[in-house]
Amino acid sequence: MIHDLTITLSEKTLPFLPANDPYMKWEHLASHDKHQLQVSHVSMSAHMGTHIDTPLHFIDGGKTTAQIDLSKYCGQAVCLDVPNVRTDEVLDFSKIMETNKYLIKPGDIVIFRTGWEEMVGTPEYFEYPDFHPDTGALLTKFGINGIGFDLPSIDHDGSVHRDILSRDIGIIESLINLKPLIGKRFYFSAVPLKFENGDGSPVRAYAVTDYY
Repeated sequence: MIHDLTITLSEKTLPFLPANDPYMKWEHLASHDKHQLQVSHVSMSAHMGTHIDTPLHFIDGGKTTAQIDLSKYCGQAVCLDVPNVRTDEVLDFSKIMETNKYLIKPGDIVIFRTGWEEMVGTPEYFEYPDFHPDTGALLTKFGINGIGFDLPSIDHDGSVHRDILSRDIGIIESLINLKPLIGKRFYFSAVPLKFENGDGSPVRAYAVTDYY
């Protein structure tokens, strides 16, 4: 079974409010009524909706979407539940990963479901908590290739982003529809468009639960 984990994008989709990002703009360069076909032009942030971060996002000279190892954004994955998340807390996944270590394998992409996706489309969605400063070290300890979650970002100052990306661990943000995946292993994909200087890219993220 294929699970779509992606926010639908439109001109009404809220951009990343803390950074005052622009709204998506969509226009037709050719339309069916005039040209018997449709060709569209889109303008948007590379970090809008469900998207990935590359090292270049926070590391000067870091890898781009054209240079990254795709195994950081697709492959074997596991989804872990993080209940009762609050805006004012710091998210420490160490106990959750230790409790579920029997599910986790080296090279996995670990995906955290917090329920934050229920606020997608509202300003409150962007009042997210920060990840613990040692998250990168924790992921390295378990041999994790990538991290995904249903929050819009990892932190507010970039420090945790920078640490995780410096460890060559992929980051996938703003996933949705994760509840059916909790406690399961599956195939996951969120590969980006191949931009020469891409610091990120919107993706069509999905999971295949009958892969294993």
